Amino acid sequence: MTRIDFYTQVAQPHDFACRLVRRVYREGAGLAVLLGDERDLTSFSNRLWSFEDTSFIPHCRFDAEEAYDTPVWLVTDPAATIKHQVLLNLGPEMPEEPQRFARILEIVGRDEASLARARVRFKAFRELGFEIVHHDMSHK
Repeated sequence: MTRIDFYTQVAQPHDFACRLVRRVYREGAGLAVLLGDERDLTSFSNRLWSFEDTSFIPHCRFDAEEAYDTPVWLVTDPAATIKHQVLLNLGPEMPEEPQRFARILEIVGRDEASLARARVRFKAFRELGFEIVHHDMSHK
């Protein structure tokens, strides 16, 4: 059964996303990051490169030659074939066939647009019968 983790009231969503990627990577799980478009993908890749001075999070585009040897994939197509069991959804849409993942991570900022998008996704995931876990990040 797919588990959906909603991290809500996140003050700095992009920084939090990098920390979440680092955590999943350190746990040894493969992770795909769904992004809205090529510009978002390039921007997030650059963030991962410069996130920490003392560590490196190996990542690449899902269609890169080295992808099958890389633990973190960056993806722009919600229908992409992904081997990883964890998906961090930073894109504007829900992934197609969300049941193919063991876990989906959703980051919700404090702005109204982010909250509105999260409400729609929460309802859709609930209607699909997925386990939903809420993490209130307002005090972190």
